[in-house]
Amino acid sequence: MMRNALLFRLGGLGDLLVAFPSVHLIRKKFPSASLTLVCREEYGALFQETGVVDRVIRGDSSRLLPLFAGSVAPGKELVEWLRGFDLIVGWTHGQRKDVFGECRLIYYQPEMPESISRFFFRKTSEALGEGQSIDFSFEECAKLPLSPAQKKGKFVVVHPGSGSEKKCWPMRNFLEIVGRLGQKGVKGALITGEAEIRMEALIKKTALPPGWSWLCSPSLISLSNLLQEADLYLGNDSGITHLAAACGTEVVALFRNEFITAWRPYGRVHLLSAASLEEISIDSVWEKIQF
Repeated sequence: MMRNALLFRLGGLGDLLVAFPSVHLIRKKFPSASLTLVCREEYGALFQETGVVDRVIRGDSSRLLPLFAGSVAPGKELVEWLRGFDLIVGWTHGQRKDVFGECRLIYYQPEMPESISRFFFRKTSEALGEGQSIDFSFEECAKLPLSPAQKKGKFVVVHPGSGSEKKCWPMRNFLEIVGRLGQKGVKGALITGEAEIRMEALIKKTALPPGWSWLCSPSLISLSNLLQEADLYLGNDSGITHLAAACGTEVVALFRNEFITAWRPYGRVHLLSAASLEEISIDSVWEKIQF
């Protein structure tokens, strides 16, 4: 019987969300188990608030450093703590890092022919099933278990940012789309966070259409509720785009070609891509917006 599990996924919001279906699978497979997730605390709080995990531990906790460095022997206290878990599993990608020997590591390599999220889920399912079939599908596990939300009518959420400027469609293009939506009577919200400070000057001197608001750095749980209420989300390759998909929102996502295979969001997603995002025309994005 599985009573306690320690799960770890380090990195940003998008990194965590591509592992979400796997974490949710473990919750569904072992509904009475206590799940502890090691990640960035502000992101893991969303999993905790929705009941997917029971406890969140900061990924940079000094107590856990030996867990992620095979060259550092874990102390007696850490070893004893780890023995309290029936399952220790983590998900990683890119350059492989050594982890403590008791951990089961699911590692995605860039040359894999499937998305990170589906690869993680498949390998997690195989590990939990131990050769037997798992009763829960990827689609069942890929959606955040949020409280039912009432739709706002014609309502769109737009997030123009990303962790890298190279992943951002020009801000003026997003504002053109917002203007067109306003002309059709569609309301919405423009979302920015710390990574989008460079865009604020342009937003401040732009008059948003009636019914549109600009929200700076909302909490993830409030943003999740807003996304669930929206008819459509528009954004770049970012953690918020993955969040919109996990909320079950219809998504129009703008990607560079090189990131599509690994990082494509799951769910109701319309992808537009090019070698450079500036090559994606405003009209091609507008065609994907069904209003």
